[in-house]
Amino acid sequence: HRIDKNLKEIETGLTSGDEVARLDFIRQVVEPFFDHIQEFSPQVKESIEAYRNTLDPHLETLYWQRKDFEEGITLINETIASYLEKEEETAQGFFPHYFEKMKTDGVEHTIYIGASLVENGNYDPLYLRNLRLWQLMVMCGVARRTEQLKRKLKVPLETTHLILVQDLPLTIRFSPDEKRFNVEGAYDIRYEILKKRIDKALIKGTSERLTQPGKIAIVYSHRQEAREYLDYIDYLKASGYLKDELEDLDLQDLQGAQGLKALRVAVETQAPQVDEYVEPEVIKKAVRTMPKMAP
Repeated sequence: HRIDKNLKEIETGLTSGDEVARLDFIRQVVEPFFDHIQEFSPQVKESIEAYRNTLDPHLETLYWQRKDFEEGITLINETIASYLEKEEETAQGFFPHYFEKMKTDGVEHTIYIGASLVENGNYDPLYLRNLRLWQLMVMCGVARRTEQLKRKLKVPLETTHLILVQDLPLTIRFSPDEKRFNVEGAYDIRYEILKKRIDKALIKGTSERLTQPGKIAIVYSHRQEAREYLDYIDYLKASGYLKDELEDLDLQDLQGAQGLKALRVAVETQAPQVDEYVEPEVIKKAVRTMPKMAP
């Protein structure tokens, strides 16, 4: 009766709490009888042995679908992280900057650039534009690679891609204990709040998520930031990195963040250019040939 009851309850769905309860039931109520009932007949013994051989040797539980899912996440993360590291070596040739990468259920990276990060203080906004164009190109490369990985995954997984534009200077301080830069100041901490919340952002007036598979979302606060990225998008469309699809969207207000907007562009995942590593002179030339923006 208890086995039938458990089976009936999980047929409609399985939550994290249900998973723990059912696992405890199997381990504490069902499995303790196996040593005794396996002597009932050869068929029973064979069934119990087959069950035990199926269990994961480390976790002692059935682990097929979750293992496939976790292996897929790991493969995606490692592919993206490896690609970013290789491209980051190229980007350091534009101008020395701080690059931080973190892997969780995805890959997050943060870039800081400015005169205070270099010994001679020799900095020009051209280097920032170079780096932003490089980042957008690399995100196209990430989208291309994750699309190629889909046929290798045992569990179908989609990836989404998001860039947060920060145009105003930030106050950062290096923490020796954490071995990383932390944003300081009451105003500047808004940037950290945005980073943690925009991946759940919705299009204003709808229930549609901003982040969508096969597209790059670029979140901005000021129209000047959008104009700069529209130049990059036009160039990357002409170069075959992006499709013609372009959306300029208003976002629903988030806690602690109101009035955000976003550009959303579709990636040309079949474009051969995204398989090539970006050379520094290619990006510098692309930025130099773009129209100069108004101050």
